[in-house]
Parts: sequence; structure tokens; C-alpha cells
Amino acid sequence: MSSQYPVNWQRWFNAPSISGSLRSWQMAEKQATILPMTKESILDRDRLSVLTGAILLALSMTRLLEVPIRPLRTEFLGSQLGVELSATTIMELIMLGLGITAAESLVRSHPIARQGNLDRSTMYWIVPGMLVTVLATWLVSVSDVGLWTAGILASMVLVPLALAVEYAGVDHEHDQSSLLQWGQTVLIHLLAFIVFARIYDVRARSLLSGTAVLIITTLLAARLYWPIVADTAEAFLYGATAGVLVGLMTWILNYWRLTSLQGGLLLLALFYVVVGLIQQYLYGRFNRQVVLEYGGVGIIALLVIVLVVY
Repeated sequence: MSSQYPVNWQRWFNAPSISGSLRSWQMAEKQATILPMTKESILDRDRLSVLTGAILLALSMTRLLEVPIRPLRTEFLGSQLGVELSATTIMELIMLGLGITAAESLVRSHPIARQGNLDRSTMYWIVPGMLVTVLATWLVSVSDVGLWTAGILASMVLVPLALAVEYAGVDHEHDQSSLLQWGQTVLIHLLAFIVFARIYDVRARSLLSGTAVLIITTLLAARLYWPIVADTAEAFLYGATAGVLVGLMTWILNYWRLTSLQGGLLLLALFYVVVGLIQQYLYGRFNRQVVLEYGGVGIIALLVIVLVVY
């Protein structure tokens, strides 16, 4: 029977109706997979509100926490090094852990993370953890109630913004969008200024302040470079390069009698130039015109700081 009426199976499967049905079925299956993903990738505002509320509540407790000061001091290279276990130190550690926990919780709620496609989330800890820590440090040092209230109100905007930006960055397609990159760049530079100003306000020795600026610059620059190079080790390598340059300049700036505002602005200008030039190199746009543009911005910023702020 089969030899008398042979069936051309290849021709039957290549028929337009069958092939069209298969393509339609494949497209429907693909859309069924993608559509829920897009819907679920919307930020969970309830989770964000709870995390932000917990952080703001902890920041508000900074005025109530009182712990006896216990100094721990040593000597290194002729410089007196010390750490004071005070309310500020304890609050900084608590807020650092709280900021990291909030970032981890929000990032792990992303559909990409729930599907097991997110290996490491440590890079998403940097900005929220550092932001919450420096806000706690600054709020502890403020005695004026009005200024402290303004800091809390600013925290109500900066904290959820930092968490939302990190959540959106989990999806690398969104991470490459110009709007997200702009928002992340502004947030990182604002955070750099706040931290640099706080470091100058402490009036620590050059060994401590320079090292602190080196570490802060390395972390923030690495977070900025990470979406470009897509490799954590390489991002930290370029970040450390920027950190060393900015940290060395801190030693020179410490010979000037600068206020926290002046020192923060000068380091911010240097951070912008150094980090920006390396970023343009990673984008493949490093040329003479870019160097002149960043150099011009740095010189103008320096003149404004010296002539107006100084």
C-alpha cells in the first residue's frame, strides 16, 4: 500500500498552510512568554514604599540614639589613626546594612532575578548603601532642626530614586537607555559631592581623607563603568585608576584651608573630569576634542570655585 501510494512527507511539511501555522504558533508562544515578563517587570511600588519607609524611620532615629564614645587609636607612618565607637559610627554601620538590604531585596524582586538570570547583585549595593550611610552621618552632625528637617525631606526623594534606578538597571536593555544613564550619572555625581564635602568636614589627616576619597571614587566610578564594560573586575580596574588620581589630588588640596563646601566642589570637579575622560575612552570616543571639552569644564569650575565660593 505504501509502495503503491508513496507519501512525500517533506513536501507535506513544507506546505504553506502547515508552515504558516507553525510560524503563527511559535510567534504566539513567544508573545505569551514575553508579555507577562514586561508586565511583571514594573517596579513593585509597595515594596519600594516599605523599604523607603524603613530607611527614613531609621534616619529619623539618629537624633534619639545616644551611645558612650569609646576611642580606638593606633599609629601608622607617624600619623595618629583612630576610630571612635560613638552613636555616629554605630548608626553608619546600621544604615549601611539597611541600604544594602533594601537594594538587595528590591533587585531580587525583578523578574530577571527571579528566573535565576542574575548572578551577582553586589554592584547594585554601592549607590544605595553609600547614600543612606552618608545621609545618616550628616543628619547626626546637624543640630539645627530646620536643616535636619530639610535633610529628611531630601532623603524622601533621593532614597527611593536611588533604589528605583538600581531596579531598572537589572534589565540591561533599560540600563543602556539614555534617560537611565543620565539619571544614574546625576545621582552618582551628587552622591560624590555629598561624600566629599562630608570628608572635608571631618578634618581628618591626609592619610585618612585621601584613602577615603580613593575608595569612594573607586566604588562610584566602577558602578558608572560597569554597564559599559559588562565585567565587574574590569569596571573596578578602571574605577581604581580614577580613584588613585582623585585620591592623590586630595593630599594636595589638604594643604589649602578649605571649607567643606569648597573642598567638596573641587573634588567633584576633579571627579567629573577624571571619571568622564575614562568613560569616554570606554565608549571609544576619546579624542582631542573630548579632552578639550572636559578640560575646559574643569578649568571653568575651578575658576568659579576660587573666585565665587572661595
